[in-house]
Amino acid sequence: MTQPIGYFTESPESHHLICAFGDLLERLTSNEKLGLIAALSIWLSIDDPEDAHWTIPAIAHTNLFPGSANFTRAASIIEEIDPDDALPLIAAILEQLREGVFAA
Repeated sequence: MTQPIGYFTESPESHHLICAFGDLLERLTSNEKLGLIAALSIWLSIDDPEDAHWTIPAIAHTNLFPGSANFTRAASIIEEIDPDDALPLIAAILEQLREGVFAA
C-alpha cells in the first residue's frame, strides 16, 4: 500500500503539494511525477555556486519536461525545498509510481 507524502517528509513544500494534488499526488500524471523526480535529481546534482540560476522551475521549463500546467505549478511549489527534504519527496513519488498511483 502506498504511503501518503507526509509519511516521507513533512516539509512545507510537501504540504502545499498535498493541498494542490492530493495526499498521494494522485492528480499528477505519471509523466508529471517522473518530470518532478528528474527536475529534483538534476537540481540536487548541481554543486557549482556559479550554477545558482538553475532553480527547480528553471530546470522544469526546459523542453525536456512535460509542458502541463500541473507540472509547472508543482515545480513552482517545490522551488524552495530544502535539499534534505528533496530525497524523501523523490522516494514518495517513486513509490506512488511503482504502485500505479497517478492521473490518467
